[in-house]
Amino acid sequence: YDAARGVLRCAAVHGFDDDLVGFEFRADAGLAGRAIAEGRPVRSRDYAEVGEEVPSPAYAGFERALVAPIAWGDAIRGVLGVGTRDAQREFGDDDADVLGTLASLAALALRNAESFAERSRQARIQRGFFLIAEELGGPLSRGQTLAAIAQAAAQALGGSAVAVLTPGPAAHVLAGAHELPGQLEAALADGPPAAALVEAAVERRLLASPRIADDDRFDEAWRDLAAAAGMRSLLAIPIEAPRGEEAALAVVLFAEEHAFADDDLDLARQIARAARGALDRAELYEAERSRRTLAQQLAETGSQLATELDPAAVLEQVVEQAAVLLEADAASIRSLEGDELVVAAGVGDEGEAALGRRTPATAWPAGDVVHSRAPVGIADVARSGRIVDGEPVLGEGFAAYLGVPLYGRESALHGVLAVYAAEPRTWRDEEVEALAALAGNASVALSNAELYQRVALEREQSVAILANIADGIVAVDREGTIVLWNAAAAQITGVPREEAIGRTPGQVLQRDLQSEGTGPGGARLVSIARGGEELWLSLSEAVMRDPVGAVAGRIFAFRDISSERIVEQMKSDFVSTVSHELRTPLTSIYGFAETLLRQDVAFGDEERRLFLGYIASESERLTSIVDALLNVARLDTGDLQVQIVPTDVGQVVRESVSAAQAAGEGNGHSFVLELEEAALTAAADAEKLRQILDQLIQNAVKFSPDGSAVTVAARRRIDAVEVAVVDEGVGIPQAEQQRIFTKFYRADAGQRGAGGAGLGLFIAQGLVAAMGGRIWVDSAEGRGSTFAFELPVTRQGE
Repeated sequence: YDAARGVLRCAAVHGFDDDLVGFEFRADAGLAGRAIAEGRPVRSRDYAEVGEEVPSPAYAGFERALVAPIAWGDAIRGVLGVGTRDAQREFGDDDADVLGTLASLAALALRNAESFAERSRQARIQRGFFLIAEELGGPLSRGQTLAAIAQAAAQALGGSAVAVLTPGPAAHVLAGAHELPGQLEAALADGPPAAALVEAAVERRLLASPRIADDDRFDEAWRDLAAAAGMRSLLAIPIEAPRGEEAALAVVLFAEEHAFADDDLDLARQIARAARGALDRAELYEAERSRRTLAQQLAETGSQLATELDPAAVLEQVVEQAAVLLEADAASIRSLEGDELVVAAGVGDEGEAALGRRTPATAWPAGDVVHSRAPVGIADVARSGRIVDGEPVLGEGFAAYLGVPLYGRESALHGVLAVYAAEPRTWRDEEVEALAALAGNASVALSNAELYQRVALEREQSVAILANIADGIVAVDREGTIVLWNAAAAQITGVPREEAIGRTPGQVLQRDLQSEGTGPGGARLVSIARGGEELWLSLSEAVMRDPVGAVAGRIFAFRDISSERIVEQMKSDFVSTVSHELRTPLTSIYGFAETLLRQDVAFGDEERRLFLGYIASESERLTSIVDALLNVARLDTGDLQVQIVPTDVGQVVRESVSAAQAAGEGNGHSFVLELEEAALTAAADAEKLRQILDQLIQNAVKFSPDGSAVTVAARRRIDAVEVAVVDEGVGIPQAEQQRIFTKFYRADAGQRGAGGAGLGLFIAQGLVAAMGGRIWVDSAEGRGSTFAFELPVTRQGE
């Protein structure tokens, strides 16, 4: 029974459709009205007797009814009614007494239930106060505090879910929740809350809605949303925010309809006071934690900037650190050049894209920073009403801006350091202070870097001179530790600068460079080891002295004269080798010629032909030596001429092997010829190819035992024809395989008496290269050698 509204609302049924629950009747009409008015059970023979219409379609078909008031003392709590569809059934006095008794028992039960509910509510309120003190009493982060407020409000008020809304730059936003249904969470996360809730926060008043579905303070969309989420009642509690901002709001939602008593409202106010204190503590906690974090980051940034001496690099580091420091979406530095601001550094896609953009130094908001020489913070550009066309980064769609002045040398304004946020953002005091401190560190670093540039330019000039001179320059300090090791020194000695700096010359080169005594030594020759080889240096030394005359360091200059010594040695070896090679055939020629010229001996025709044969063969040998020397000269000067034409490699191989056999070069060797049946046509010079084969076959015979086999093979590769000469000789040590193709190198002459000028393989390699091919060796000691080369195949149409 709702006396204020004058209605009866159906609370429970038996024998009716459950849809009747919740149906409302007029409390001043019909049998129920009479029972309430007379305070006793009343009955009817049928509804027509009392002249009332059927109050609900659910009553259709009932013949008689009996209604008794549910009363406690003088207070009517409702009515208890029964009906029958049996036309023969009549309700008598006994029925009225029974129903009246049941109504009295119902009134007693309701009173007991209300008393229990009241005691439970009081206990819940007490628990609520305890929970509020427990949950919100200690210092927590802002996020933890908002979550604790939601949980404490739910438990203290018995709510089913709680949403905590905090003021943002544009609207209240969802900042904390407890058991919030997904529909409500999504709606509050995507847009502003209902207007009634915003008004309650702005006006700082409690908003109680026992029946959201019937509350016209909410629009239809919000009522439907609450119904879909299963929420029937709500209590909105405004919470004062720190620093005089708009109030936050804790919205407590109830799955069941909830009548809010004064105790509930008092408890809500207690929650608001405790939440305000918790938010204050959270603000202090966050500020202190933020200050510590920002201080640590600033210290690290300061250390990094202190080591950077390039102004451009300083700007890049500062703008990168600014974005990280304030967790911003972009940052920029705009340098002041005359009456313009130029974007000199930026991070974020928009910041980097704006590099080099120029705007007037008066354009808002950077112009305000330039004019005031003070920080300028904007929480929401859209709400400022200002045009941002003059700000190249902010105009790309950013919502929040914070700029501070940046100074250079002699406290002159260098420009503006700014950070940007994609969403509206209130800049905290400690964030403004941190960005200003970063700008201060940057100002010091810029001053140091710009001053350093003067010295660095002079130093670079000196370094450039040292780096480009051919002589190695090494400087040591007073203790003999290397402090300078130029590029020429690294190239000459083979020791990188990184390995030399900080060590002594003795540790680096395994010998001291310093002369005896304290004075400088004259130019002298010294030898050092480099990769197993001996290196000869022409060394000079200079002594540096401090103002009191003590030795403060030494400078050594040296150049590598090993190549000169090697050239001299090679010249000597060449002269010796060529002299020997030429002397042998010349001696034979001279000897046989002198013999033939003797008058005291009569030689027969056979002897004369023999002697002349020796003279002819030795002359041919002498000619081959001279030709080899001419080929070497042509290879050295690049004058070697080759005639590249399609050449049948197989035919040339056959001719070379046949010639070797016919010339008697076999010495008992057997020759094995392996040729593919396919065409072996290569782009080559047939004469030069034959010369290469003759040299390789001669070497195979020379360095392999009598009676062994020499295999000559030719085969087609994808883009080349490969020729290989394989012997069963003594093989070549691994250490010598890289040297056998060098000029004047000769294998151990003790191997079968092998000698020569050391030019054969050098010439063979040069001829192969001149024809566009390559040559290599595969060998192991005691297991013979394979010399192979390949020449490019003849392509279609060549």
